[in-house]
Amino acid sequence: MIKCKFCGFGGVVKKGIRRLKKGNKQIYFCKNCEHKFSLSERKSKFRNDVVIDAVNYYCLGYSGNEVVDILKRKHEVSVGNSSVYNWCKNYPYLKIRDEMSKRYGRNLVFSKIFKHDNLVYNFRFHKGKLLRFGKFDGLKRFIFNLEKGVDSEKFDSARCSQLKNNIDVNVTHNENNFLNLFVGDALKSCNSNKKRHSIVEKFMLCCDRDSVAVEVPVWYWEKGFGGISGHIDILQVKNGKVYVLDFKPNANKENFDAVVSQLFHYARALSFRTGVSLDNFRCGWFDWKDYFEFNPREARLRNE
Repeated sequence: MIKCKFCGFGGVVKKGIRRLKKGNKQIYFCKNCEHKFSLSERKSKFRNDVVIDAVNYYCLGYSGNEVVDILKRKHEVSVGNSSVYNWCKNYPYLKIRDEMSKRYGRNLVFSKIFKHDNLVYNFRFHKGKLLRFGKFDGLKRFIFNLEKGVDSEKFDSARCSQLKNNIDVNVTHNENNFLNLFVGDALKSCNSNKKRHSIVEKFMLCCDRDSVAVEVPVWYWEKGFGGISGHIDILQVKNGKVYVLDFKPNANKENFDAVVSQLFHYARALSFRTGVSLDNFRCGWFDWKDYFEFNPREARLRNE
């Protein structure tokens, strides 16, 4: 069965033929995300980092001509306007790009460097998407208030990533869904394992319609644990839920107890700080192939 290359949906139908010099190519249409695609695409003559840079700048509100000029100065390549648009056209954010640019110009992404527990984190959030999709007022207030900074002493406590509680929860697993394919596109431009997190976070914040913030600092106090703190890789708001997501380069090889415990505490901390009920949260971790998700409300510590 042929699945959509964008969302992984199995209900695709044939939608015409593309006639090429080397032969005809079948075009498919996804009834779920309404994208058209073929099973193989011609490889671009440009490096992957050039393509991803172009998509990032265009989604941030730069015009096609401006992106062309940036690529020429930054990468010393000559790219046409049509190439820029073709690279961008399949990303869902394009549907709201003009609205975001018209309302907020290029002042879309706020960035602040935090140094917590001697580690540096680049907290960023997308103002336009947070205001448009974030139905949770408490979440909006919390994110915007982080512009003022956070007391570093709050992060001298136990880190969520270091806790390994035994938690019972039902974890669902999917392969090659839209998020995996999206992340796979970003990672094509990565030439260093150390840069993977930052490349994925930037790409999702700029080009994914649902991602509203990255490296979000959270903290809370829990009886039996004491102070707990951490930084959420990626925060999404979609389908009426808040998604707490962690990019794990080898998602299916992670220690399930450790990663579930980490995400569980992230969700609890963010719920406490924002006043958003834990019922409205979902937690997940992913790479370019696998996606795992669970409902933190259903999670139970084995010693509770």
